[in-house]
Amino acid sequence: MAYEIISTHFVAHEEDLNDAYELYRARVSASRAEVVAISPQPHPIENDFFLWDLRCEAAYANMPAPEGMQLYELNALVDFVIADRDEAVEDFFFESPADPTRYPSTLDGISELQVRDGIEGELSLITVVYLGTEANEAVAQQLFDDLLANVNAVAFHPAISEMEGTEQTKLVGPLWVRDATLNIIGKGDGIFSPGKTAWAGWFLTSEARESVEAKLTERIDEHAVVLARLEAEPF
Repeated sequence: MAYEIISTHFVAHEEDLNDAYELYRARVSASRAEVVAISPQPHPIENDFFLWDLRCEAAYANMPAPEGMQLYELNALVDFVIADRDEAVEDFFFESPADPTRYPSTLDGISELQVRDGIEGELSLITVVYLGTEANEAVAQQLFDDLLANVNAVAFHPAISEMEGTEQTKLVGPLWVRDATLNIIGKGDGIFSPGKTAWAGWFLTSEARESVEAKLTERIDEHAVVLARLEAEPF
């Protein structure tokens, strides 16, 4: 079965977050999908497009002080095997499509996940970023496979994906600088760092970030230079 993380991005005033979460929980509990886990509370995120687009929706709905609304996220790990996905995914909005919204929202997420380990504590979503030449994609994939084999992975995407677009610079940028430093001191491969390929892998874990980070490996030798870093965010 292929699982997904459905991310509900929404805008709200801070004082309304408890109400928003209770409404979300009620919607998800009645969902037509199999729900494995949901966020324990909303958490703030940064995305300028979603923020202003949803504030604009709030303004059209004549909601009070839309410019003061902030952007939040709620996540659910789900499987649509027993339901029509196109219909069931609507359950992760705060209301049905025909009803007026109290919390303008949009859906995003990660698909084609596999589930493996049990939930042993608070969940976080790990994004692992690798940087190397295009020819070293297999090396990056093996590094990711090795990491998955050694961590608590409640759900994971088995294959790394090439990262595209400047919106990912915040994740990749630190690796550019490290790679450039290796080139300067003669330990790199001499290839222009921002011209290299970046890949990302994702998994949901209940293992602490520090523990996962301690198991993250790279490859730096005469045959390949593939650097790695990770980011952890609340589920």
